[in-house]
Amino acid sequence: MAEASVDTSTPPATVKKKKSLSIEEKIDIINAVESGKKKAEIAAEYGIKKNSLSSIMKNKDKVLEAFESLRFDPKRKRLRTAFYTDLEEALVRWYRIAQCLNVPVNGPMLRLKANDFAQKLGHNDFKCSNGWLDRFKSRYGLVFRAQPEEATGTSVDPSIVWHQNILPYYLNDYHPKNVFNVKETGLLYRMLPTNTFAFKGETCSIGKLCKDRVTVVVGTNMDGSEKLPLLIIGKNPSPHCFKGIKSLPVDYEANRMAWMTSDIFERWMQKLDEKFQAQQRRVVIFVDSFPAHPEVKNLKSIELAFFPSCLSSKFIAMKQGVIKSLKIKYRHCLIKKFLSSVEGSKEFTFSLLDAVDTLHLCWRAITPETIIKSFEEAGFKSQKGEDDPPSAGGDTGLDLVPHALKAGVELPEGLSVEEYAALDDELEACERAPDGGSEWNKERKSDETGFDTSDEEDISEPLETQPSLPSKTEATTALDTLKRFLRSQDMNDGLHNSLADLENFINSISPK
Repeated sequence: MAEASVDTSTPPATVKKKKSLSIEEKIDIINAVESGKKKAEIAAEYGIKKNSLSSIMKNKDKVLEAFESLRFDPKRKRLRTAFYTDLEEALVRWYRIAQCLNVPVNGPMLRLKANDFAQKLGHNDFKCSNGWLDRFKSRYGLVFRAQPEEATGTSVDPSIVWHQNILPYYLNDYHPKNVFNVKETGLLYRMLPTNTFAFKGETCSIGKLCKDRVTVVVGTNMDGSEKLPLLIIGKNPSPHCFKGIKSLPVDYEANRMAWMTSDIFERWMQKLDEKFQAQQRRVVIFVDSFPAHPEVKNLKSIELAFFPSCLSSKFIAMKQGVIKSLKIKYRHCLIKKFLSSVEGSKEFTFSLLDAVDTLHLCWRAITPETIIKSFEEAGFKSQKGEDDPPSAGGDTGLDLVPHALKAGVELPEGLSVEEYAALDDELEACERAPDGGSEWNKERKSDETGFDTSDEEDISEPLETQPSLPSKTEATTALDTLKRFLRSQDMNDGLHNSLADLENFINSISPK
């Protein structure tokens, strides 16, 4: 009888599945290696091969960045990023803020917000499908839970939520040099101390109460290393004093109320965005939640962060010292020019062009220390571990009273430089909503025919009295005089270079 055949073939070997590690586990491995622990022991402990451990150490920077930026859930095992990274960053930031404010978020809400961000960011081909939403939730570890009744009924101070939970998200993502705040302020640019009694107690919110007014928009970054060019908004798009002027040291816009509007804001943000794109920078700009500050589409280098409308002004960095310092310096210059006219027995004239030049001069004199202190006062603390720079006191007021009295000019009794500088702080600087009040609507109707020039800046300096523009020869002579004066002083290299640049520029101009 034949023996039954026995199958002696070797059973197929079981293929060991490659182990996937979470970001947290990879961080632990990196720490263990850097502490000096043997790699063989670490690999055995986590059940991985030595070449896998080497791969983790090779990609150490990417793992640490993913862990520290909070853009990935620490339990995730892969660092694959999405195609629409800017959309996802905006959406997850919105979700975190909603969490901080105890606002319950569900799938449909997230889908609507994703489509909204896609439209604003210019991703017209994006569709928030169920599959995309599921993958997004998985990538960031989002789990929708029922909101506890006691949580939704708890009163939350928005200032505390903003300062402790929302602001750090931005400061974690941006270096201080790329964190900006911009703010508008009204300025009665020709108001002397002797005129201040007429404005005390007035709100000055309507255009015709505010002759010679402009809006000044200031902006700086958090570490004081960069001041944005001033944006000046006047009433007349072509003031008489600008005739023949082809360039200004500031950006200039105009509308009949001399305040910020949504159109001006969009144009300004687009211009700044082009500048930051050229520098290959990504910045965040904090602005007030006003109708004049809309969401601006297709910004590539700027992220706009809007302060909650209920937030106190103490969180606006520009209002903690920068604007005050600028106005004190400006009013000091204005008084000096006025006293110089009195002492020289000349009629005092001060055009919008004079105001622009003076504002630019004073803006350049604002110190980094003043800016840094203003951001610190507003609660902007670096999250990236830089050493705190030395804090400096604010700019001191400059007392011109003795000099004024000597020139025979009396100033209002008891009026300090700080009070004088702050008298126009309550001027309306931003366009309000259409239902902002009957007084505003009445004023707007009266101006619908065009720009209001009845109280424009050149009322004291008619067009026919405007001096003619100097010739190239006159400019060269003036520069020679300036060079002789400056070289008699202790000049630094920067001034010498500036003089050379000026001379080269004048020489490059064709004579007319």
